[in-house]
Amino acid sequence: MKYTIHHDPERFAEEIALVVYKGKVLEYIDVVSRDGKPEELLAVVRGYAHDGNLYSNGKTYSTYQHAFAAIGAAIDRCNPEHKPLNDMWSQ
Repeated sequence: MKYTIHHDPERFAEEIALVVYKGKVLEYIDVVSRDGKPEELLAVVRGYAHDGNLYSNGKTYSTYQHAFAAIGAAIDRCNPEHKPLNDMWSQ
């Protein structure tokens, strides 16, 4: 499936919150490079509706560390209690 990347910080945050709520973080969140610009990394979340869309926060990163840190910060904002991100880890 080919995906379209939308640079929409608000939708990025909404989709992150949705996948955290659904316990699907590992299935929907990733860091990708741009076609034609492999040195630019994007923190993305796949649309929960499976509609072929990825949403980024609109920023580019030069390292995976920074891109994943942006994802972590988005998760922390919507999950301040630090509840498990997947029911696989629940007791």
